[in-house]
Amino acid sequence: MLKGWFMSRRIGVAVAGIGAIGRVHIEAIKDLERSTDFVKLVGITCMNRSLIDEYASKYGCKGYYTYDDVVKDPEVDVVTIATPHYLHAWQAIYAIEFGKHVIVEKPIATTVTAAKEMILKARRKGVKLGVIYQGRYADGVKELMGYINNGVLGKILLVVGEMMWWRDEATYYLRDELARSWRGMWGTEGGGALINQAIHTIDLMLLFGGEVDEVVGYIDNLAHPSINVEDIGIGIMKYRGGGYGALTANLFTKPSTHQYRRVRVFGSKGQAELWDNELILLKSEDGVSIERKPGYSVETVKVPGGLHRKLFEDFLKALLNDRDFPITGEDGLKSLEIVRAIYYSSTRKTYVKLPLQADGVL
Repeated sequence: MLKGWFMSRRIGVAVAGIGAIGRVHIEAIKDLERSTDFVKLVGITCMNRSLIDEYASKYGCKGYYTYDDVVKDPEVDVVTIATPHYLHAWQAIYAIEFGKHVIVEKPIATTVTAAKEMILKARRKGVKLGVIYQGRYADGVKELMGYINNGVLGKILLVVGEMMWWRDEATYYLRDELARSWRGMWGTEGGGALINQAIHTIDLMLLFGGEVDEVVGYIDNLAHPSINVEDIGIGIMKYRGGGYGALTANLFTKPSTHQYRRVRVFGSKGQAELWDNELILLKSEDGVSIERKPGYSVETVKVPGGLHRKLFEDFLKALLNDRDFPITGEDGLKSLEIVRAIYYSSTRKTYVKLPLQADGVL
């Protein structure tokens, strides 16, 4: 156990990135510092010195002007990464080289090759690598997973995921210099609707349906001419244990006051439906019956911090007790593989077998 080693001080956490998600990280870690006896927000970093100074002062922590300073600080045990996608792999591997544990936002990386290198590096250095899929901590998701594990739905035969969201070109992709430097480009974002937004839905489809053996899909850009990546993705998955998954995701849903994400699960004994992480329907031959009224989302860009806090607390308790992070690098790789397989399938007009042996896509 690591607990004895940490008895003399709290687990020191540094946050890389002070954008919208990075601020969620900072607030969640600081809240854990206030409410627990085993976590401390040591410091923060990003590319903007004025932001570093502002948030270091606001949260009473160190402000690092370089990432090198973060990973070389002996007070830092864990680095959470909430930076643009193309930085995830490099920042994670560099922190791992200095013996830091890493918790990285989705996607784990922009390529399968990079994700595998991160996992291998963490294994060789004896540190823990985790990936953030905070949706797994939603009450509705945990409730549904409990029913599935208890056999209430029977054998899972079909999982249908839908993400119908909206992203505006002017206020999202072209909002400022930082957004324009990485969003909407293959080399920096790594893709569009699938790798950035729908990967959360894919993670849940894997959670409910199991590992995937084969993928076929299509991507296109139908409504965002200023970007190079997809704003719609469609994928069909064949689960290794039998059954299928069907994914549809877009970023052009109008009116924007009626955005939603839902995941429907059909089994040999019943069916269930998640609507934006809330379990609104479950019907089973076992007599279990749930019916709740769904609601549409007006805003899907801002991320509430409550689920991140639950995730960080669970991850850091695992570290305290020398257990693997509850969502591992291998878990992050599986969802990324689905995304890259859809890209490959759409580009090459072919079925794709998993696991991917090499990336080489786009």
